[in-house]
Amino acid sequence: MSLRDIGPDLPWSELRDFIANLKPSGDSAFFRARYPKSWWWSPEVDFAAGILFSTQVANWQRGGGKGSKPKVAKKPKDRSLDARRSDPSSAADLAERKRLMEDELAARRARREKAVS
Repeated sequence: MSLRDIGPDLPWSELRDFIANLKPSGDSAFFRARYPKSWWWSPEVDFAAGILFSTQVANWQRGGGKGSKPKVAKKPKDRSLDARRSDPSSAADLAERKRLMEDELAARRARREKAVS
């Protein structure tokens, strides 16, 4: 199936159901796109981070508590889709990219019209 098949061969409702039932894991490209910063953080990584932290704290305690106390490695946070949409800086970036794309298309059209005439 391809994107052209959506509508004539694959109803939109079936596509919605397919996306809604994807596994919430890094195996899904949809999941990776939706959570770009944290898709790779699995329970195994969380467990390894806990082991690392406890080892670092134990070494820090055996060293007499010198230096700064180790900090827990936390799962990276992805901003929600709503926060990304309402972020004024991303909206401004998007508007700027759109303007640059429109300028590029206008320049290409002008070159093509010049070549034709």
